[in-house]
Amino acid sequence: MARLVSIPLLLATCSLCLVAGYKLGKQSQAPEPLAAVIIAEEAPIQQLSDTSFQPPLVLKAPTTEPVKNYFAIRAEETLQTFFDKDERKLFAQILEVKADSLKVRRHADGAELELPVAMLCAEDQAFAAYLWAQAPTKIDSPAASQSMEDKIWDELFK
Repeated sequence: MARLVSIPLLLATCSLCLVAGYKLGKQSQAPEPLAAVIIAEEAPIQQLSDTSFQPPLVLKAPTTEPVKNYFAIRAEETLQTFFDKDERKLFAQILEVKADSLKVRRHADGAELELPVAMLCAEDQAFAAYLWAQAPTKIDSPAASQSMEDKIWDELFK
């Protein structure tokens, strides 16, 4: 007899918990807290048609130095942070720039690596292209005409 009473009691308890959780969840998703509404009402916002407000006039002195772009500023740094397409990081110093790869010294252990540009994220690929465009001399050696796969295999089986 006790088992017959405990099963409906358990079902009723579960149902009440489900309804209470649903109602509490609905209450916690209020669109705005009360404090935010009060602050918004107390702070008047100027309309766009209101012309009484004039922003202060700020004059900048003309400079003769050209504005540097992001890549130029980044190129001045000694250590670079590179990301591959899987968002893995590599802290390294750039030693040499080639059309399809960068020769870098890994900061963690000082190992010199040939880093294929194709492995890098889009931003780092653009940075490598900028570095290649800024390189003073571009030498096409027979080794440069090899594909990256050939270079990697040659490096593995020295």
